[in-house]
Amino acid sequence: MSLKIKSFSAYITKSNINEATKDDILRASEIHIQDVQKGCAFIANKIIEAGIMHDHTKISLTDKFFDKNNRYIGVQAHTVAERHHHIKSQCPDDVTLVDILEFIVDVVVAATARNGRVCDEPISSEILQKAYKNTFEMLKREIIVENN
Repeated sequence: MSLKIKSFSAYITKSNINEATKDDILRASEIHIQDVQKGCAFIANKIIEAGIMHDHTKISLTDKFFDKNNRYIGVQAHTVAERHHHIKSQCPDDVTLVDILEFIVDVVVAATARNGRVCDEPISSEILQKAYKNTFEMLKREIIVENN
C-alpha cells in the first residue's frame, strides 16, 4: 500500500507566502489536511491489522499448548511468535509504535478482564525511541508524491 500525496508545489511555502492569495492558502491547507488524513488512515489500518492478527497463534498453535494427555503445558510457542510479547525483552529491531499500542491494549484488556486491576507496564525510552524512528521510516517508505 502506498500513500499518494500532493506535490509540495501545491503548498504555500515561506518563499512564496507573500504572493499567495487567500484562496491559495485555503487550498494548500485543504490539500495538507487531506494528506495528513491519508497518513493517519495508514497508521490506523496498521493498528487494525495488528488487532485482527493479535494472538493468532493461540488459535493456530493450540495443540502445542497441551501434552499428549491433554494437560496444559504452556504457551511458549505463542509468546515466541507474537511480536507484542517482545516489547520489553528481546524487542525486535523493527519495533513500531503499532507494536507498542498493541502491547498497551493487550496489557490493559487482559488485566481488566482477569481481575480489574491494571498495573503500569513501563517501556524503556530506548525502545520507545526505536519504535518512533521505525514508524517514521515506515511512513516515509509508503509516501509517493504526485505532481499537480
